[in-house]
Amino acid sequence: VFWIVVLHNLLAFTTGFSIAKGFKLPERDVRSITIETGIQNSGLGLLLIFTFFEGLGGMALVAAFWGIWHLVTGLLLAGFWGYRPLKKEELAR
Repeated sequence: VFWIVVLHNLLAFTTGFSIAKGFKLPERDVRSITIETGIQNSGLGLLLIFTFFEGLGGMALVAAFWGIWHLVTGLLLAGFWGYRPLKKEELAR
C-alpha cells in the first residue's frame, strides 16, 4: 500500500505540474496547481469510509496514511519552492 500511495502522489504532482506548464501559466500558478493537485482530500475519504463501509479499520488506516503522506509531501514541496523565489518579471504580473 505504501508504494501505491507514493506513486499516486508523485503522479498527481507530475500531472498538475505538466498540465499547468502545458497551458503556459505563470510560474506562481504552476506552483499553486501542482500543490493543489498533489494534496488530495483525505477527510472526504475518511467520511466515505465511515459512511458506506461501516468504518472498516484497515480502510481508515490507509486513508489516514494517505492524507498524512500527501500533506507532508505538499509541505516539503512548498518549502522547497519557498527557497526558490519567483523571477522578478513573474512577481510583476
